[in-house]
Amino acid sequence: MIIGGIQLMKAILMFLVPVSIIFIAPPMSSPGTSPMPISIASPIEDVRLAYVQRQLINSGFKEEKVNQILTDSRREILPEKSVVYRAPNWTLIKRKIYAPGFVLRGKNFIAANREAFDNMQESGVPKEIVAGIIAIETEFGKNTGSTPTFNAIYSRLNHKKSTENWRLEAERLAALSKYCLRSNLDCYNIKGSYAGAMGIVQFMPDSLVNFGVDGNGDAFVDLHNPEDAVPSAANFLIAHGWKQDQYKALTRYYGNPVGYPEIVLHYATLLAR
Repeated sequence: MIIGGIQLMKAILMFLVPVSIIFIAPPMSSPGTSPMPISIASPIEDVRLAYVQRQLINSGFKEEKVNQILTDSRREILPEKSVVYRAPNWTLIKRKIYAPGFVLRGKNFIAANREAFDNMQESGVPKEIVAGIIAIETEFGKNTGSTPTFNAIYSRLNHKKSTENWRLEAERLAALSKYCLRSNLDCYNIKGSYAGAMGIVQFMPDSLVNFGVDGNGDAFVDLHNPEDAVPSAANFLIAHGWKQDQYKALTRYYGNPVGYPEIVLHYATLLAR
């Protein structure tokens, strides 16, 4: 009867309240601000890094652990030119990736990691697509980057001019710190691209936290391990509308519709032959 009463009340509310206002979104913070934690014993003076500090402490991490990461002596700002976006030469990339030898490498990579690819088949993303992503991103793990990820993102955080842009990098730095704290890792030992992307699938830290998959069940997401990286890439695509629009999902993966989606899709057809 209690359940029936609740259902009746829901029906009444649905009748009385216009559908357009049934959902009430949470209040948004003003640009450059965030909810203040109850107490911070040692607040960081730098406004942008302090934002990261507040995000982490508000998420339940101990201030001492947070400050150990954010104030580490290895933290440094890299030159802006070393962390800015570099437009790829898609013509050269096509020439390289479509070559028969590179296609063979892709087939061999799938064969060598068959279990990881078989386990992700339920996602509905073809194994050739994920192999194509790994091929174009890191040449099957050959080029994952050597820049300290924390410093790459911290540098971009400092070089950004607008509040909107630096807050995006701040969220990524917070995500990386969360990953390190939860996994008991030294953030400064993690290396990746000049932009802060990690592993053979080149996830940014926020993508790692939100879409990373522990494919081998060891309670740790390692993007250098195909057992985790392969299902993580598939999970990202599904979450970004792969089943509705493959081109758009690949665009979201790279962040730009130029070159990338077309090359991954065509390379996948070459692998499937």
